[in-house]
Amino acid sequence: MDNKNLVAYSKVHEHLLGKLPSADNYEDRIIAQKIGYLVEDAGIHLGDLSFFWHKRGPYSRSLASALRYFEKNREDFEEDCSYVKIHEYVLPRLDFLKGVIAGKPFDCPNIFWLEICASLKYLSKEGRTKDIDYLSNLLIKKKPFLKPYERAMHQSWELLNKVV
Repeated sequence: MDNKNLVAYSKVHEHLLGKLPSADNYEDRIIAQKIGYLVEDAGIHLGDLSFFWHKRGPYSRSLASALRYFEKNREDFEEDCSYVKIHEYVLPRLDFLKGVIAGKPFDCPNIFWLEICASLKYLSKEGRTKDIDYLSNLLIKKKPFLKPYERAMHQSWELLNKVV
């Protein structure tokens, strides 16, 4: 991921979550990865991210590396980001994702919600199925800690597949 795409990713992250990305802690890195995957899945190209399945779902080595670089050069990137506006062409897709993120159930932590959303989309593409019962069972097998949020999985799937 080059600097131009990293600035674009950072602006998208800011638009969706109200703040620039961070790689300071594990939770921030997971959130950044899930945002990257959801944005790419929405058809917004931010460079060659090449996601694959990792312990916590869709993961991109190039995004992880770019986020570490962002963190080391945060002041420069914050300045660069202050001059950039998101193109109106991608705003409807980002606003759709923003609505999905805002649809998070009250009892579901933000990190788990983003993990559920991104993981379901990834598993659906990989398995070429939209059967939410199958996908939620598969996700729980891969991530048993998400079992208490099975209802949230169905809600996420409904929001992600809503026709706009």
